[in-house]
Amino acid sequence: MVTDGESGYCPTTGIYRSLFDSPPPNDHFVSLPHFLLLSHSAPPTRLAFVDAASGDSLSYADLRSLTAAAASALSSVGLRRGGIVLLVSPNSLYYPVLALAVLSLGAVLSTANPLLTRLELQSQVHHCDPALILAAAELTPKLEGLLPAERPLISIEPFIASLPRGTALPLPELSLTSRDPATLFYSSGTTGKSKGVVNTHGNLTAMAVALRHAWATTAEGPQRGTEASVYACVVPLSHMFGFSVFVCGAVASGATTVVLRRYGLEELLMAVEKHRVTRLPAAPPVVVQMAKSRGAGVASGCDLRSLKEVICSGAPIAREHLERFVERFPGIALSQCYGLTECSGPVTLCDGVKGRFHVSVGRLIPSVEAKIVDLPTGKNLPPNTSGELCVRGPIIMQGYLGNKEATSLAIDEEGWLHTGDLCYIDEHGLVYVVDRIKEFIKYKAYQVAPAELEEILSAHPKILDVAVISHPDEVAGEIPVACVVRKPGCNLQEDDIFNFLENKVAPYKKIRKVEFVEFIPRSPTGKILRRLLKTKASIVTHPPRKGYVSAKL
Repeated sequence: MVTDGESGYCPTTGIYRSLFDSPPPNDHFVSLPHFLLLSHSAPPTRLAFVDAASGDSLSYADLRSLTAAAASALSSVGLRRGGIVLLVSPNSLYYPVLALAVLSLGAVLSTANPLLTRLELQSQVHHCDPALILAAAELTPKLEGLLPAERPLISIEPFIASLPRGTALPLPELSLTSRDPATLFYSSGTTGKSKGVVNTHGNLTAMAVALRHAWATTAEGPQRGTEASVYACVVPLSHMFGFSVFVCGAVASGATTVVLRRYGLEELLMAVEKHRVTRLPAAPPVVVQMAKSRGAGVASGCDLRSLKEVICSGAPIAREHLERFVERFPGIALSQCYGLTECSGPVTLCDGVKGRFHVSVGRLIPSVEAKIVDLPTGKNLPPNTSGELCVRGPIIMQGYLGNKEATSLAIDEEGWLHTGDLCYIDEHGLVYVVDRIKEFIKYKAYQVAPAELEEILSAHPKILDVAVISHPDEVAGEIPVACVVRKPGCNLQEDDIFNFLENKVAPYKKIRKVEFVEFIPRSPTGKILRRLLKTKASIVTHPPRKGYVSAKL
């Protein structure tokens, strides 16, 4: 296929190819743990993970030996190939150990945000039917009784403490294939309620290879080859963005990752100074908070000269915040990337793109191709023309667990994943996200499915009809807003709805404002016309109540 060398676009096929060189083949390593722990040349003594608070650390040798020991211990309690393990924990030094141990047994790792309520966790347990649960000690009370008595709920801290140290146990040897399922992360997909995304060992290994290749070939000076790279991890490892970057990409690259259990700006900046962090992947609220605090808060007292790049992803961020950040941190490049759980992590990177900040989300990662599709006609579009972004390559998920219909809607017969995002690719091969066709809301990089909140709110005895829409917010990116039709004669108030949702959803899913409307506009098939609703609702001209906009998780 003949392509334009600058944009990667082929006029004959309408397909864009990655402008990165193709990474070397990875035919020998099939399982993700075997690839990560056996295929790179990082010295065994190099630090793989460091706990920002305690200073405890794991070298690459420790990571391998503890993974093997954890796999042996999990096997002894009955975990077998194909069994699903639900991991519920904040970020921790041992999160990668547990994840890789599960995968090395041919079992499937499912993760849950530790902020989820018991009811939400119960729903996920019902859907994925795990063989066992691994949970941080403080989270075990809200997980007790969710599994049958014969299936263990294992507290992580004593489990890790019981593992032998310094042993040379081999990783399990299994006849896995690249199509064997590895992870089951939950995503809203293109529409509707949360779905279980099945990513294979081949998907995740391809992502690890692509990230290692992209970072190694674009780094300059002392960073070249990533030998000197030190990452700060404030993105949840339970999210595919965090998992793909820190467990797949950073480990494959032989980099060091400094793990923060929970995000706090002061703790983050102190970790950057202490551990000489060079790269920080982060959600937009972190970037906004850093920019606003510089010179007037904790940021002014920290030495951030080691930090070369901040990578922003997970939700839209306004240009004014990008400009403010680079003005206040002139020595730090601010880039963006774009990805989906269905794509096993990032689809684009700004690596190698010149400039102090990037409005685009970068170029397609190695081994990925894309097309921009005109929605009315289905035709492939040339550069600088907006349409739905579709991507194809070895990183594309196997499908949604137990949902063939949703899978077939997301992935067509030619293997193209329809992202549901309105984008264009310019003459330089840079991808720009214009809008979202899909309906979910991005609150502080967390996905909030309107359908889930609508289902809960529709059970309120005083609500006749309801729709949940998004509204832009400077701090959170977007906030969920409920448009409510009261039942006749009911004096339902905003606080009544806030109270109704209390303890029913995680903090990041909470409704931040309520608009009372006369009706919910719908199509003939009953689909909510959200764009029309946003136009009609007064939320467009009246900002949400301040106390709810800035509410902390």
